[in-house]
Amino acid sequence: MYRFYMKQNGEQILLPVAPSELITTVEGESEKVDLVNIGEGSILKDIGLRRISFTVLLPAVQYSFVQTEGVLQPPIFFLNQFRQYKMSKKPVSLIVFRKLVNGTELFSGNIDVSFEKYTVLERGGEQGDFWVEVNLKEYRKITSTTYKMEQKEGQTVLEEFGAKREGKEVPNTYTVKQGDSLWKIAQTMLNDGSRYKEIAEKNNIVNPNKIQVGQILRLG
Repeated sequence: MYRFYMKQNGEQILLPVAPSELITTVEGESEKVDLVNIGEGSILKDIGLRRISFTVLLPAVQYSFVQTEGVLQPPIFFLNQFRQYKMSKKPVSLIVFRKLVNGTELFSGNIDVSFEKYTVLERGGEQGDFWVEVNLKEYRKITSTTYKMEQKEGQTVLEEFGAKREGKEVPNTYTVKQGDSLWKIAQTMLNDGSRYKEIAEKNNIVNPNKIQVGQILRLG
């Protein structure tokens, strides 16, 4: 049994149906060169960024094979979440848990990816189900190291500055889930439930008690 999670800014979602195939492509081709008096040769390049693709079913009803953590979210919830991933221009963690039928756990995977592209397919007669083809690309953060000079025993030693912990970053948008309220969203995302009025004003919500599952709210 496989379970596919996606996580960004501390929020995670479980795909309701594990994809039947997970395709990982590793790139990094060699470069052909022409050498004088020798002929053709090759320059081997570093391994490239992995590309990951799969097709996932977003069911409209609770089939026997659907995986949930509580209430089954409608397809529009996941479609809005995918759109948010693409719009955020930030990496998403793809986490895959693998377990055999007999309960034996295989290795788990955890990779940060960019949400490159997704294609939505609707099929007639499938009771509102959606199929989504997802294309991801491995994300590698570009960092630089800062050093300072220290004098030790008459010699200059370069010491690396310690990394600073980053505070929780508030996303620009939030997708409403089952059981949410504006106060709960404000408390979770802004650390202050009383700021629900700010969210209501930014989203032109007249009645703060009336929000819908799948609705995308502006926070920033």
